[in-house]
Amino acid sequence: MNRIFIMLSLVVVVASCKKQEKPTVVGTNEKGEELVVNETGDTVVYVAPVADNSEVEEQESEEVAAIKPEKDGTYKFELNLKKGQEYPFKIKTKATNSQSDGKQSQTITQESSTAVAYEVKEIKDSVFILDVTYKQFAESMTDGKEKLGFDTNAAEPTNEEAKQRWKFNKAVVGNTFQMEVSKSGKVQNITNLYKVRQNVKNAMKAGLSEDELKGLDSFLAAALSDEAMQQQFEESMAYYPKKKVKPGDTWSRNESEGNASSNVNYTFEGIKDGVATIKISGTSSGSDSKTDPNGSGMKLFQSLEGKVNGDVKIDVKSGWVKNAEMKKNETIRMTQEFQGQKMNFSSETKSTTTIN
Repeated sequence: MNRIFIMLSLVVVVASCKKQEKPTVVGTNEKGEELVVNETGDTVVYVAPVADNSEVEEQESEEVAAIKPEKDGTYKFELNLKKGQEYPFKIKTKATNSQSDGKQSQTITQESSTAVAYEVKEIKDSVFILDVTYKQFAESMTDGKEKLGFDTNAAEPTNEEAKQRWKFNKAVVGNTFQMEVSKSGKVQNITNLYKVRQNVKNAMKAGLSEDELKGLDSFLAAALSDEAMQQQFEESMAYYPKKKVKPGDTWSRNESEGNASSNVNYTFEGIKDGVATIKISGTSSGSDSKTDPNGSGMKLFQSLEGKVNGDVKIDVKSGWVKNAEMKKNETIRMTQEFQGQKMNFSSETKSTTTIN
C-alpha cells in the first residue's frame, strides 16, 4: 500500500510541476478537509499552492510598457498602442489678446477646442494603422460686448459667419481616414483623405457659384491635405525625445521663420505612478523693419518677444499623452513712421493650451 502511495505521490508531483494541477484527493478528515499524498508518501491536508507569477508579471510588464528603463538607466520613448483600442486627443486653447495704440485699447478673448479619436485597426511590422475620426469642433470669440462662435455638438448658430464655420466643421465631424504611424510617432502614410474632402464638399456646395466651388476645393486641398494632417499629428508628438534619455536630461526644438525664431526646451523629470513627466520651457523673439514698397515713404518697425512654460504627462504603458498644459505669453510691438510722425502699437497675447 505504501508503495502505491509513493508512486501516486511521484505522479502528482510531476503533474504539479508541469501543469500546476491539483493532486488527486485520496479522502477527507473529520473536518471535511481534503487529503492528498505528499512527496514523502504521507497523507496530509491539501493546501492550494500560491503561484509565483513574479516572473510572468515582470515579463508582461516589460511587454506592455512603452517607456521602460534600459540597462544603462536611460529611457526610450515610443508608442505601444493596442489593437482595437481608441485613444482620445482633445486640445483646448483659451487666448486673451490686448491691443493698444497708446490712446485706445481693446481686449478680445478667443477659445477653441478640437476632439479627435485614434482607433488602432491593425499593427503590422511595428506600424500602427489608425482610423482617425474628428469628433468635435468648437470656437468662440468675445470683445466683452458681443460673443460669436459655434459648437458642432450644439445647434446651428444664427450669425452668418459662425453658421458657415459651423457648417464646414460639422461636415468634417464623423468622417474617418487612415494614418500609419511608427512607434516613434512618425507618420508613414495617410489614406482616404480624398473621401473626407468630397464628403465635406458635398455638404457645403449647395448654393455656391462655380468660382466659390473652386475656392472651396482649394481650401479643402490645403486644410485637409496629407501634409497638414501629418504636421498636426507630429506636432502633437513634439515632446518625444529622439534619443534615449535619463531623468534630468534636456533636448531642444529650434525653429525659425524670416527674422523670427523660437527655442523650446524639454526636460525629462522621471516616472512616478506609471506616468512620465516632461517639463517645457521656451522663448521666441524677432525683429523686422521695412519701407512701404509703394513709395509712400512710410517705415514700419516691429518686434516679437514670447515665452512658454508647461508640462506633459505621458502614460508609461501606451506612450499616449494623459494630459498636458502649456502657458504662452507673446508681445508684439510696432512703430509706424511717416514724415517725422510716429505711431506706436502693441499687442499682447496670453494663452493656455490643454490636452486631454
